[in-house]
Amino acid sequence: MPDTPPGKGFLGWLGRQVGYVKKAVRADVSQRVYEHRKIEEQPHPESPNLVLRRTTIDEVIERKDEG
Repeated sequence: MPDTPPGKGFLGWLGRQVGYVKKAVRADVSQRVYEHRKIEEQPHPESPNLVLRRTTIDEVIERKDEG
């Protein structure tokens, strides 16, 4: 397997990005029943100009039979 992805250069990269967005738009997100995001911030103990941030995402996903 080659180390570089197919489509070298800027146009290859741009094509991959368009493909990623296209796949995301087509994705079915109706299976997600519940989502809760919690963000906690606290100043760094040794350097007050730094902020430590923790993000927690709780999800409930229902998987439906696709048969």
